[in-house]
Amino acid sequence: MAVGHSTGGTVMITECVGGGLTQRCRGIFLADGDRFQAHGVRVSGVPAGRTATGSTLPARMTGPQGSTAYTDTGPGRHLRWLLGLALVAGCAAAIPRWTGATRLADERQRRWAVGLALAGPLLITVGFLAAAW
Repeated sequence: MAVGHSTGGTVMITECVGGGLTQRCRGIFLADGDRFQAHGVRVSGVPAGRTATGSTLPARMTGPQGSTAYTDTGPGRHLRWLLGLALVAGCAAAIPRWTGATRLADERQRRWAVGLALAGPLLITVGFLAAAW
């Protein structure tokens, strides 16, 4: 979504319950150019003042098979993937330390061990990116 892998359009709110972090909204998404319409999709990032039934907001979806319409813009759009990437990077930094790879006496073995420890999170990240694309 953050790099443009989406379809723009408009979502009409049909139902919103809760508030703040517990807010759950559903709506009908109409893609630009009437390419497709999706009923009953979850609506993510609805501002508190726009939750009334019948409100329309600009939104993006990954495609006709998507189940969520995203209305957030700016930094909020990137927060979803940045948090996950930061957690993977944190794990990548911790794995060599906690497994003892950084404490090996032989420099060559230490390089190999640290490299292999970093390869796991890197491969997982590449796999998720390939699956998402």
